Amino acid sequence: MTERSFGQIMRSNCDIDPQANAMEFAGHWHDWAFVAETIDGVAEILKQQGVPEGAQVALICRNQPHSVAAFCAVICAGCCVVPINPFSSPEKMVTDLAELQASIVIATETDWQSPALQDYASSRAVLCISLDESCSAGHLSLAHPCVFDDSTSPPQQSPGVAVLIQSSGTTGKPKRIPIYAAKLSAAYSNIPAGRGESGQAKLKGKPALITQPLVHIGGLFWIVHSLLEARPISLLDKFNVERWANAVERHQIRVCSLVPAMINMVLDSDLPTGKLESLLCIRSGTAPLAAETQQTFEERFDVPILPTYGATEFAGAVCGWTLPLKKTFGASKVGSVGRAYEGVDLRVIDRETGAELAAGETGILHVRSRQMLEGDDWIATTDLACIDADDFVWLSGRADTAINRGGFKIIPADVAVILERHEAVKEASVVGLDDPRLGQVPVAAVELVDGQKALNEAVLKAWAKENMTSYFVPVRIAVVEALPRTPSMKVSQAEVRRLFEV
Repeated sequence: MTERSFGQIMRSNCDIDPQANAMEFAGHWHDWAFVAETIDGVAEILKQQGVPEGAQVALICRNQPHSVAAFCAVICAGCCVVPINPFSSPEKMVTDLAELQASIVIATETDWQSPALQDYASSRAVLCISLDESCSAGHLSLAHPCVFDDSTSPPQQSPGVAVLIQSSGTTGKPKRIPIYAAKLSAAYSNIPAGRGESGQAKLKGKPALITQPLVHIGGLFWIVHSLLEARPISLLDKFNVERWANAVERHQIRVCSLVPAMINMVLDSDLPTGKLESLLCIRSGTAPLAAETQQTFEERFDVPILPTYGATEFAGAVCGWTLPLKKTFGASKVGSVGRAYEGVDLRVIDRETGAELAAGETGILHVRSRQMLEGDDWIATTDLACIDADDFVWLSGRADTAINRGGFKIIPADVAVILERHEAVKEASVVGLDDPRLGQVPVAAVELVDGQKALNEAVLKAWAKENMTSYFVPVRIAVVEALPRTPSMKVSQAEVRRLFEV
């Protein structure tokens, strides 16, 4: 992976067999020539508009061929992809773009129909590239030109960074984390990069089934992994049990990745076991998987689940299970997230003293890995864990208050701030409740401004759906006369939680 850049590998893989299938979405295939046209077309537009290498390019990252091809194109052009969450409202997208000072934006024609995005583009010097998702050729156009020269401010730049991805928010307010191309090269160093056993250029046969969003590290990892090894991909824009199972059966998928919430959805369905006969295993990450859920799934479908553990800060997974480990330790280690991968060091540190703990003792998990994003120092997670005598990692919760809703991390304070923007809300408190399908869900208690009596849960939930990211919306909202408080007058989160447990 050191001889050729990421962009060179991705682009050269397109020429192995240009008419072969590359990306499937909604039953329609796009070939490698489509990917090549997107890569070359975006590069030409950026060049004509004077965009320098290393420039940040915001992309509304939908799990659709045009967006995925544009993602590759930005990397191939030597620029930095800044993913924008497609699950956000257009107004929230514009807020993110403004905070980023984004002056280069790529989105689909459908996205550009939003008045909010149009206003953003017309109110400042922004280069806007449009993707026509209705066609496979001639699908690139300039929605709003902007030539970067001595008369215009240069775009934000992140030299050497492949992706400026938003963190999950587990360690605090979500922030943009640079994923350097060199570090990604380390993470993917064992990929044959479009070469068969003979060393000749060769496309892989079976596609990879992408279930996680490109905007998150899980989806990004598997999409990049697949395209670097010249493997076609089948994209799901939103997880649906029937469509997922049909894709597994149609393509005879052997390995697939599902987050715990998806596994629960499969278990809750009446899916025939024969639909999954091709699967050798399912990888699961982004959130803890209950041991009982894992065992129930494996007994029903006869497909082993291989849990993994990672984070955005680590550019992917740092430990996990393999099939050989499953065969040797599976029955005795259910509930563990596996062993450290090659090139990864793990340790557990006492929260109070900072001393490294012995096997079996619980503390804060620290990680050091060749694929980490900055330097080679240890990184402290916010996860409580222990490492047993056989080097298996066991997680036992978080050291912070972040809510993990089916793999989507939510900071309660962020949701409370948005709720408090409602003119009738004086103060809000948001906590997480355990949920058998999603792991946790947010709930909120709100105290109203004096004199406001008409606001109820239904009205406030409807308002929340219009003003925040979909997975931020609390599943329940209690309107209370006064928020419960501790003697020091802080809102008691324990008492707020009890409001929903009766």
